Amino acid sequence: MSQPEQTPGIICAALVEQYTGKATSPDMLVPVAAGASGRSIMRAHGVLAIHWTSARADNNSFLPAAKGLAAGGVRVPQILAELALGNGCGACLVEDLGTEDLLGLRDAPPQRRMEAYRQALDTLRTLSILTPDWELQPAFDAAMYRWEQEYFAEHLLGRHLGRVPADFLSRPALREMAEWLAALPRVPVHRDCQSQNIMLRDGKAWFIDFQGMRYGRSEYDLASLLCDPYMELTPEERASLINYWEQITGAPLDASIYSACAMQRLMQALGAFANIGYNMNKSWYLQQIPAGISILRTIAAATPAHSPAYPVAQCLLSSVK
Repeated sequence: MSQPEQTPGIICAALVEQYTGKATSPDMLVPVAAGASGRSIMRAHGVLAIHWTSARADNNSFLPAAKGLAAGGVRVPQILAELALGNGCGACLVEDLGTEDLLGLRDAPPQRRMEAYRQALDTLRTLSILTPDWELQPAFDAAMYRWEQEYFAEHLLGRHLGRVPADFLSRPALREMAEWLAALPRVPVHRDCQSQNIMLRDGKAWFIDFQGMRYGRSEYDLASLLCDPYMELTPEERASLINYWEQITGAPLDASIYSACAMQRLMQALGAFANIGYNMNKSWYLQQIPAGISILRTIAAATPAHSPAYPVAQCLLSSVK
């Protein structure tokens, strides 16, 4: 007789039962997240169970990143149990941080929201000064910045706006900005530091979904947080948070680098919104596009004229209306 298929639910239920000592069946697991990344996250008996496949190269980076970040003082969920399944697949149990994330404060009183953002910036600062002793994902280089531009051109400009991607990508300024950014010194970055990946507990900000960590510019993470289309911060709120970032880093923010990183991040995000919205039939992401375009235009319009990113800013202003 053949063995029953070991589905993510069966595997995670067994892991939860082994750790908690409480009888657990797959139908007792409450789904938290599941998507094209090949990761499934489920909640039961006060813990979170995570199952992953080899669908994405960074999935197996979650465990070493979680352990390394925790050892470096970055607030991340504690690993409670782990299981190697072979062929790039695995499962683990992690501390349940609850259900309050930064996105949940979208309509909260400004004072409450800003305090949460300051906590997130504190956690981001701790991450950015680490010296990781584990292998990260491939660092941001010119090819990766260029890929973000191509992703944006294909899905946002082409699919969503009906433009010709090649007309945009042929601009030399895009490649020049990618090469300029890639030549700058790099630090560890989260890579997806947005409101859904920041949990709030005990008055502190905790990071999740950090398996894509790599070396890059801290301004990229900063822009991911402050230019998050899901939250739509006001210009005054962004300015206040940039001031706080300068206080905790002890250095003024380079407006040219920040603008370039913000435009890169928003191109990546808008490309993702269109790709997921159309190709995965998730209309919620399409609803985020107008806000993303508005923020992108705001950042582009504010890019200093002396910046190496200025030609790209002008290109974006003429391409995304």
